[in-house]
Amino acid sequence: MKFSKEEKKFWQRNYRIERVEEIPADWTFFKSVDGDEDDDFFHFFTLRVTTITEVHLKDTLITDRAVEYIVKFEQLKTLYLRKHDDITKECIQCFNQMKSLESLNITRTKITLSDLCVHLNNQSLREVFIDSEENEEDILEKAFVLKERMPNCNVYIDTCFSTNFFGKPEKPIF
Repeated sequence: MKFSKEEKKFWQRNYRIERVEEIPADWTFFKSVDGDEDDDFFHFFTLRVTTITEVHLKDTLITDRAVEYIVKFEQLKTLYLRKHDDITKECIQCFNQMKSLESLNITRTKITLSDLCVHLNNQSLREVFIDSEENEEDILEKAFVLKERMPNCNVYIDTCFSTNFFGKPEKPIF
């Protein structure tokens, strides 16, 4: 199968790949911090890459639309979307579709604990990291609702890791 003109530009510019055969179908890890990856990046990336286990994005240019593309990754276990102002509660249905997803970090996004309490229901999740809002009420009650719906999932509030700087475990809210 050949590249379209736009797709060829994408692979040449980002990975210096000239032919479709050179693209590995299975990737283990994708990471970008303060990068220029946007929705179009993930559109082209997911056309050829089918399997990836970890995606770590911090402060890139993605929006909800990129998360719709990320859903296509098979075997995605860890999704780290920290510090994205254009990630909203519209993504939660995408998170629910990710059947292999075990760890979800959505700290510093527009998604609130209240949003998760209403919409999140992914039984494969083992940990969720979310920020609390200053004016958010009933944090414990909302976390309890999540824990009842997803009993094997730990909910962490106002932290982005399950261990502290010294490697000691952080306690989940539930």
